[in-house]
Amino acid sequence: MKKLFFSFVCVFLTVMSLKAQVYAVAPSKAEYAAQKATGVITFRFGADVLPETVITKSEDFQQNFTTTFDANTYTGTFTMTPNSEMNRLMLGRLLIMCGVEVIEFEGEKLPVYQFSNEQLK
Repeated sequence: MKKLFFSFVCVFLTVMSLKAQVYAVAPSKAEYAAQKATGVITFRFGADVLPETVITKSEDFQQNFTTTFDANTYTGTFTMTPNSEMNRLMLGRLLIMCGVEVIEFEGEKLPVYQFSNEQLK
């Protein structure tokens, strides 16, 4: 019986780890449209995205945007310099470099590349 229970636990943990995805949450559609227009875009990250990772990786994009990260709320704020399509697309690259796989937007889970192509342009 113990073997069966431990086997079940191992299978359950394996399945759950396969379903886990590193994610970020975008604001609502209206809020995001306003942010995109102003060039100040925010994402709330999952706990598996470390603040240090976002800050360190964003150093490679200083010519595209500035980054601040609130570790209490896991919210990153990215200010485009200037607000251009290319700089917003670089934000998509940063998300990928930080390990983000999925963006939750309006209740849908979109792969980062799809979110970049549809929303960051």
